[in-house]
Amino acid sequence: MFCWALMLVCLLHSTTIFGQGVEESVVRIVNEYNKFNWYSPWQSGETGKGSGSGFVISKKRIMTNAHVVSDAALLLVYFHNDPQPYPAHVVAIQHECDLAILELEDPSRLNQVSELGFAGLPALRSQVVTYGYPTGGTLISSTVGIVSRIEMQNYVHTGVCSFLAGQTDAAINPGNSGGPVIQNGKVVGVAFQGNGNLENMGFFIPPPVVEHFLEDLSDGELSGFPQLGLLAANMENPAARRYAGMPEGKTGIRIDNIHADSGLDEFLKCDDVITAIDGYEVANDGTINWNGMRLPCFSLSDFKQAGDSLIFELIRQGEPLVVDIPLKAYSVGAIRSHLYDQKPTYYVYAGMVFVPLNLEVLMTYSDQWVQKAPQELIYEIYFRPLIDHIAFDSPRVVQIRRMEHEVNAEESLFTYRLVDSVNDCPVRTLTDLVQAFEGNQDEFHVIRFEQVDGITVLDRKKADVAHEDILKQYAIPKDRRL
Repeated sequence: MFCWALMLVCLLHSTTIFGQGVEESVVRIVNEYNKFNWYSPWQSGETGKGSGSGFVISKKRIMTNAHVVSDAALLLVYFHNDPQPYPAHVVAIQHECDLAILELEDPSRLNQVSELGFAGLPALRSQVVTYGYPTGGTLISSTVGIVSRIEMQNYVHTGVCSFLAGQTDAAINPGNSGGPVIQNGKVVGVAFQGNGNLENMGFFIPPPVVEHFLEDLSDGELSGFPQLGLLAANMENPAARRYAGMPEGKTGIRIDNIHADSGLDEFLKCDDVITAIDGYEVANDGTINWNGMRLPCFSLSDFKQAGDSLIFELIRQGEPLVVDIPLKAYSVGAIRSHLYDQKPTYYVYAGMVFVPLNLEVLMTYSDQWVQKAPQELIYEIYFRPLIDHIAFDSPRVVQIRRMEHEVNAEESLFTYRLVDSVNDCPVRTLTDLVQAFEGNQDEFHVIRFEQVDGITVLDRKKADVAHEDILKQYAIPKDRRL
């Protein structure tokens, strides 16, 4: 009698932890990808095959990670114990939070599959199960683990965004990405990345981030996560607090910089002290107590949608102030982000190849680009935004390479250099550069580079004549993609 009772308890516990019918709702996704070539931007680039996981949610949709389906030329979905591939396409993708939604070309197959529902944030030290198809396997796998930590983590897909993430010792290996993390039959996370420096450790995207993505998508468009565009200094030094006019016992952080594109200079000023945001007291180290966890105070914007607002409690010149801050989505770090699902823009003239500067371009310099690339490019991407307080919606132009030809062979080889001007016309965008070349009727084209002594000079008429020959010689189909 005791043995039967024990078996029944174990069976009920297993059903509670693993959930019933979850396997049928977890899919394997195969991505035949085409990654674009940032060094020869007119070429299609690297092709290959990758695989990941996903799961069925409401409205006959499949949720997965953005990195599982990025740069897709063909997507195929496989269901549990079904060898038939089902073509699919991406209907929504948000690279910053590494989430995507797929639909099948023929959605009727989903009539045989249950939709998985979502639950709230799992408790620390509670048990979860991760489902997926790790290491490219064709059979579903499930691993049990404990939620050990929930905190802000860098999302490596773009490399510039940090959001809430859950940590578990349930194995999350390549191929698990996009699979559900289950507790009591409900989804409490989406597996998305590991850490090669840690053993038996993986990370999942928790419900608040998933819910934001789905709510953002509810109107059919993705606006993205709101950005505040503020830099603030901690106030752990008592002298700094007294200097700011903070009352005894009050905590907060001091605004040092306001991003020019944020629009916040209408509401906030440098040297304002932020003491609370939406009722959460801001500690002197810049954190808040959010559901028993210490989070950076500005992460509160991650739980809001573009168009919402945050209530800031401030001290300005010693006086208390309350300000309602409207939120908008804009890309503060786009120039520093890994890029996907977009063709590189470029312009080729007389064998010289010009592109907008971004991280993907910089990485073509070498595997050790951080140490070996021209330092003005490193400065332009990582440091100038902090000084000028601007985002680069139109990144600066770089001459990335030169296709050798007699019309340009005797000139100095300036590559991976910022273009300052062409024919005395300042160049800040690729369009500026094209117009400067095409609008010139003088004898020469003169290209000046930033922080480089010397210029490139071309005979305009000879360069115009050679231009088409160079395109044919190097098999470049078009001289531009703007």
